[in-house]
Amino acid sequence: MRESVITNCEKKFIIKNLEEHRRLDGRAFDEFRDLSIDFGRDWGCCYVSLGKTRVLAQVSCEIQQPKSSRPSEGILSVNVELNPLGAPHFEPNRQTDLFVILNRILEKCIKDSKAVDLESLCIKVNEKVWAFRVDVNVLNHEGNIIDCASIAALAALAHFRRPDITCDGEDTIIHSYSERDPIHTVIHHYPVCISYAIFNEGDVIVADPTLLEEGVADANLIIGLNGYKEVCGLHLGGKAFLDPDSILRCTTKAAGRANIVIQHIKKVLAEDSEKRNKGIVIGFESALSSSSADINSLEKLSLCLDNWKVQKKDKKESVVVTVESNSETHVDATVESLDESSAVLLPVEENGQQVWNVSSSESDSDVEMIVPQSFKKIKPSSTICID
Repeated sequence: MRESVITNCEKKFIIKNLEEHRRLDGRAFDEFRDLSIDFGRDWGCCYVSLGKTRVLAQVSCEIQQPKSSRPSEGILSVNVELNPLGAPHFEPNRQTDLFVILNRILEKCIKDSKAVDLESLCIKVNEKVWAFRVDVNVLNHEGNIIDCASIAALAALAHFRRPDITCDGEDTIIHSYSERDPIHTVIHHYPVCISYAIFNEGDVIVADPTLLEEGVADANLIIGLNGYKEVCGLHLGGKAFLDPDSILRCTTKAAGRANIVIQHIKKVLAEDSEKRNKGIVIGFESALSSSSADINSLEKLSLCLDNWKVQKKDKKESVVVTVESNSETHVDATVESLDESSAVLLPVEENGQQVWNVSSSESDSDVEMIVPQSFKKIKPSSTICID
């Protein structure tokens, strides 16, 4: 399936709102979406949601022969999977430009910055080392995948525990979690990625862009920072010109955001460790229940319309709309359909009550409707779709 194309009207609308210092979701230019981190029952399984962007990371390990250039260091690899579950236009096992960029940025931010102590993964020099693999799966793409993926990969590595081993001559015995306590991963620092979208050749810079903002932006700036305000990676993609002062300002703001994210990761790790010590079952039940409760405006409107009961009155496309309510106050109104699926209501005051009178040039049919107290805030000239 092809990627949906953003029309010129949508681009002009977004740019016009940004010029008036407004974003579609109501956030400020330097405001980030809500961040949620949850861990699964297995070690190294992390579920991260950034707004409506969802990412699942899983860490696995095996014993391999070390690289000849690094005989006393373990191996760490990060792999981002873009599958149709995240977006309809994603194709599995296909190396697109987005796939290559995501993997390179994560490797620079986590692997090349020496965040994980690879020497602690060595079992026997030149013979056996631990090889860690971080698989990051995008479950829902709503913009800013790199930030969500970096947080998920880092949190999964910090949460992972490798099994303990015993070397008996040439034999290596791997103990299960029930035999010996697993060994945690040694992490020197916590680097995370912070993304910005650039509009109007650097005049407008917004943090944590959504999917629509990423499609309209001239360029994007991705900064990798740790808790010590050290830059671990920098990526500037696109065609927009950005002066060094703007980059420094973005880096200063990103350092504050990185510190907040790192503190949140450490807090969630401590809470998970405390729950496991108490024997509390760990899982994604709370994350799934909270995500299912997130209902957008269209779904809320559909739930309100489900309360309306529609009955046909005669053959002239007239309907009777009745809404039940526990309140004793009822309001009558007339509705005339404009076409097969819409009608227009115009409120007037009669005898101290709100009565909806409808005028239409296509039909003169009447509709009887009882409106409860909770529906009295409907704005005038509203359009109601009737199936």
